[in-house]
Amino acid sequence: MLREFIDQLDKLPQKIMANCIEIDTDKPLIGIISAQNEVSTAHKNLDELCQRVKEGILSSGASAKLVHLASLDCTALHGTQSTKYDLPSRDLTANAVEMLCSNDFFDGLVFVASEPNIVVGMLLGAIRLNIPCAFVCEGTMTPIVYNNKEHGFAHFYEQIAKIKTGRTKYEAISEIERNLPLALGTDCERYGANSFNCLLEAVGLAVKGNGTAPASSVERKTIAYKTGELAVQLANDKCTPKRLINNNTLHNLAVLDLACGGSSTTMLNLIAIAKELGIKNFTFKTVGDLAKNTPLLLSRENGNGCIMPQYHNAGGVYAMLKQLLDGKLIKGDAPVNDGTTLADLLKDVAVSNTNVIRPITNSVAPSSRLRVIYGNVAESGAFVQYDVPEGVFTGSAKVYANEEMAIDALLHREIRAGDVLVIRGEGPKSGPGMREIYTSLALLKGFNLEDKVAVITDGRIADFYKGFVVGHITPETGEQNLFSVLQDGDQIEINVLKGKVNCDIKAKELAQRYRDSDVGVGNYGNFFLKNWAKTCSTAVDGCIYKNKK
Repeated sequence: MLREFIDQLDKLPQKIMANCIEIDTDKPLIGIISAQNEVSTAHKNLDELCQRVKEGILSSGASAKLVHLASLDCTALHGTQSTKYDLPSRDLTANAVEMLCSNDFFDGLVFVASEPNIVVGMLLGAIRLNIPCAFVCEGTMTPIVYNNKEHGFAHFYEQIAKIKTGRTKYEAISEIERNLPLALGTDCERYGANSFNCLLEAVGLAVKGNGTAPASSVERKTIAYKTGELAVQLANDKCTPKRLINNNTLHNLAVLDLACGGSSTTMLNLIAIAKELGIKNFTFKTVGDLAKNTPLLLSRENGNGCIMPQYHNAGGVYAMLKQLLDGKLIKGDAPVNDGTTLADLLKDVAVSNTNVIRPITNSVAPSSRLRVIYGNVAESGAFVQYDVPEGVFTGSAKVYANEEMAIDALLHREIRAGDVLVIRGEGPKSGPGMREIYTSLALLKGFNLEDKVAVITDGRIADFYKGFVVGHITPETGEQNLFSVLQDGDQIEINVLKGKVNCDIKAKELAQRYRDSDVGVGNYGNFFLKNWAKTCSTAVDGCIYKNKK
């Protein structure tokens, strides 16, 4: 691209500038776009990965230049106001990529990032520019070992609850800290924290193992090197995201995610990508229909081990795709490179452990644990995650205006078995920012209430909770809807099999609540968050910019 750009006489100043920054105009130029900071658990080794990516690019006959982007890390900030910036960072990143890479210098890009919403933002920016790109992340953390069992980051929050109840001695915190791994990365106990880095392998925009291989391993360095090579190949073939991502691809990505357990944030982001590409027949309803018919195939063989290392050792994303292809649940003709289909990519793939990556005939469950439900509590829809076979929960509402208040209530033992914990004011507009409800779920788990308390919220939901949790409720807090006027004691029923979430309330009582209620919200928000809230659509539409709908 750069050669054509500067060969024109009127681009002489750009040619001079290219010489000044030592760009070899006779070779393809690949930009390495790294999103990182030094106070993140997921960014510790990205400089080293960038160097390996560069070596892969140079070995393939291209040249490379490094560009840095801002990033954030919400792992250590769950339950704080700072995590409200997580989802909006997606759109900020997309804008930054569009701006920084629109100079016509680059023939292709390598995105080096780990945070899911940052990665999606990078992809959205690349789609706008329609430029070939490849992705690599830091990889998964080494598990935290405590009492001969492996744990992820949620373990810290669970221990707070256990200390509060006396089931864990306060002094145990020191032992947990001593067992922290030196090389951190994305959470090894949460598929959802790694989901989009996994999905990129199924598109051909990341090499095998990108989403599952551990950080600071020899394999991770090899993956980074191969990513540099992949970027040059995609650039030479002019394989842009718009060529590789079509409706069949989105179908495959959704089915892959659901078979692994399902991430509501990933589904929201897939809808946003469909909107960016102008694909109209991939919607909230599409996800709901696929979820009913996609079996859960990712299992845990060793109860003392974390899920991501087991997934990787069993064959990772390629092995899962192979099971789905053999079961005719995904489209094998989806492109992954110039002239290469997904079926071609998986031709020689084998599953190393069928106890972890199950075949269709021996699934963990006949349908996904992530589903779409509707009802008078969520008229436009909501996601529900659950791990209870009967799929029904009825309980009494305990209502809180934000997650901080819910956390305080949990620590003061206000939530009891049979309650439905209602957390309002966490939607994209009411939050603002739509943060992930994480700390509350971890505390419930630590209090041993996971299968006894359901949670409903207009925020996003973490995937490690094994009870009932309903998130992304739309319409959200602040609009005239039942969810905004729920009160303590209201009886709420969640019925996954019927696809319903309802509150038993008389029409006359509801009308009176509407008259008495001030539906405005007063949650925290600085300028960027408030401005983002004004421009974004609802969760049903992927929280995209309104003019993209």
